[in-house]
Amino acid sequence: MTPDCARSLPITVTTAHCDFALQRIGLVGEAEQPSYGCSWPWYEMLIRPRQQYFQGSPGAFIDRLYAERVPVETDSEVVSRALGWLIGRDLPTRLSVNIHPQSLTRDGFMEQVIDVQRQAGLGGHSLCLELVEFGECPERSLLASNAQRLREAGVLIALDDFGSRINCFDLCAQGIVDLIKVDASVVRGIHLDRYRQAIVQSINTLAHGIAASVIAEGVETFEELQSLARIGVEYAQGYHFHKPEIAEI
Repeated sequence: MTPDCARSLPITVTTAHCDFALQRIGLVGEAEQPSYGCSWPWYEMLIRPRQQYFQGSPGAFIDRLYAERVPVETDSEVVSRALGWLIGRDLPTRLSVNIHPQSLTRDGFMEQVIDVQRQAGLGGHSLCLELVEFGECPERSLLASNAQRLREAGVLIALDDFGSRINCFDLCAQGIVDLIKVDASVVRGIHLDRYRQAIVQSINTLAHGIAASVIAEGVETFEELQSLARIGVEYAQGYHFHKPEIAEI
């Protein structure tokens, strides 16, 4: 099946069309008091399309979802599944999920996320929303105020794939960002490339200036991890820590 054929299918975030995978987020250095804790497991929930419905990358699948479906519908379903998985966990766990920034301007979604955080918190769990950088969100001031409201409820706010799309410097300036995720395309081979090191160093300096932390994506080797540690990056995820595993979510 080609992607053209897949376009005619009802692509929705259900177990009939995709799987969910989990990838661990780990601590880079030996910090005694990391910003957001390390004594509990921290995973990102990833969407993986099933080949029979969509032949393409996970990123292309998400692009298609957001293009053909109101973003908040997808995000609402993902957050609901996140809660279902969290409340089944015995150990306190943090779970990161990707959402479209536009969803944070929708009242119903806001109430859902606050309720999910409340229910998850009963088991010591926590939610992190990673804002994907898709196009424009015309209601920026509402987005910022709602993001702050979620942070006050205990939800972390992250900027995903920083350096790969349209970067949300204005959101950084609003003081609502807890985490900046550096895209794997910037991190890959960082130990061999002083330009990549300079870029990550700059992002890390920006993060510290706004009281946020950095998560480096796509870390595959110990050498990359060492380079990030020297720069002072606090968190990382990638094959070096954990290969994504399909989970029942």
